Amino acid sequence: MTGTAAPVDTLPAAPSPVANTLAAAAGGTMADSYLSLRAGTQARGLHGQLVQQLGRMIVAGELGADRPLVPEEIGRRFEVSRTVVRESLRVLEAKGMVTARPNVGTRIRPVPEWNLLDPDVIEWRAAGVAGLDQCRELAELRCAFEPLAAQLAAGRLSESAAARLSELAVLLKQAAANGDQPGYAKVDGEFHALLVAECPNRMVEHLARVVTGAAESAGMRRRPCGPMGDAGAAAHQRLADEVAAGDGAAAASVMRAMLSAQIEEQTPAYGLPGQRGQ
Repeated sequence: MTGTAAPVDTLPAAPSPVANTLAAAAGGTMADSYLSLRAGTQARGLHGQLVQQLGRMIVAGELGADRPLVPEEIGRRFEVSRTVVRESLRVLEAKGMVTARPNVGTRIRPVPEWNLLDPDVIEWRAAGVAGLDQCRELAELRCAFEPLAAQLAAGRLSESAAARLSELAVLLKQAAANGDQPGYAKVDGEFHALLVAECPNRMVEHLARVVTGAAESAGMRRRPCGPMGDAGAAAHQRLADEVAAGDGAAAASVMRAMLSAQIEEQTPAYGLPGQRGQ
């Protein structure tokens, strides 16, 4: 046994080609809170590294396709102790990716049984063969919870939050007029993050941290909600006005239209829904 899992060193440092599409689907400015959700497997040295390596390999179909995972074989392959292997497999079991049974061994579970909202699972799928599916699913999920966040936040914003939301809408218009794509994307992220933060439903906020934080925490380039332009900026201003006026139904409708347009814009990149990976 050695002190490091050598194969982990070969993992790519940069995001996969699908990273930009994931960023476009997810968006957001919640990387710090998202990172705290991932601390369990990121800050445990050798054990955490092995979890990451095995998770990526399972998603890629490189492990357990036709037979059980054998702890002794994993230990020899990665030059780690059986204790490290057992702890790593327990983490993967908690994520729903493997199951251990007497006289059967440890086997990979079907993808629908995985905890697909687990931050690690999201990133492993995004970097693998299911990357485009992951992008599309995140975009569709965002389209489900952000209109709800806007509806629940309507009429409930503090005076300072309402003022900031309106200010951000103006900044979006200025960035569009100046052709400032990075500035537009940054303001767009703050606009949507503020709405989610002001939503009185903490479960919605938690879900948003997972979905929107996945891209930024991995250093992926984030794109705004829809293309930069006067129409997009005007839609954000309309959304800010509806939220400030307390019209939850109208606010949800505007948000849904913006996000649906983004999904339609990205559909060619996602591929056909039926062409799914893991």
